[in-house]
Amino acid sequence: MKQPSSFLEPISRLAAYGKRHGVRATLQRGGLFVRRLFSNRMVLFYYDFPNSAAPYPATNLQDRLKVDRIQSREEMTSVDWEQIVNFWNPEISQRRFSERFREGASLWLIRSEQALAGYGWTMTGRTIEPHYHPLGANDVHMFDFLVFPEYRGRKINPFLVDHILKQLGAEGKTRAYIEVREWNRAQLISLGKTPFQLLGVARKTSLFGRTFVEWTSAPKLPGSEKAHIPANNPDGASRVGLASR
Repeated sequence: MKQPSSFLEPISRLAAYGKRHGVRATLQRGGLFVRRLFSNRMVLFYYDFPNSAAPYPATNLQDRLKVDRIQSREEMTSVDWEQIVNFWNPEISQRRFSERFREGASLWLIRSEQALAGYGWTMTGRTIEPHYHPLGANDVHMFDFLVFPEYRGRKINPFLVDHILKQLGAEGKTRAYIEVREWNRAQLISLGKTPFQLLGVARKTSLFGRTFVEWTSAPKLPGSEKAHIPANNPDGASRVGLASR
């Protein structure tokens, strides 16, 4: 079944937010919604795996956090499934998550003292949707990471990302890619606490069944060094090319 367009998805999210929090809270969120709706640039990061898996960074979270890798709907408990798909739009979430499992993606669940605190997805060698940058057969796309509101601010997302990188490094993967929406400062700061490096900033446009990528100059990002511009955009100027999958 066809996925919702990038334009309709924020509207669906806002409607789901309204059902959970009421009209007043939704109206207060309206300004942020408008900014997000018309801001479609993504900040891309990459990580080149070392020859051997690096140890975990020192942290006091390891005793309280546990990560599970899930590769099919059947491996999930009904409680975890309901918590995840009901977070914003159950109909779209169920369809999307089921498709990802069918396509071979892995879902990583992180728990804090046995309670589900968040999750993230990975896929090797290709992506669910056309991507901004070419992926090799042994490269990994990391996408759709979320920490539930009551667990935010506890460094859970950086811990989950580090755990996944350690596991994928042990499996001999080559490079990992991840992207964040330009307006999502919290996620940008979170990624700044991981080994990921800034690759560049881009936006996608679909036309006549093909997806085009425009690379643009990278802004100053929280906790990031100067962007490394990919080979198809060596001078940092705005360039357009076909998306990769």
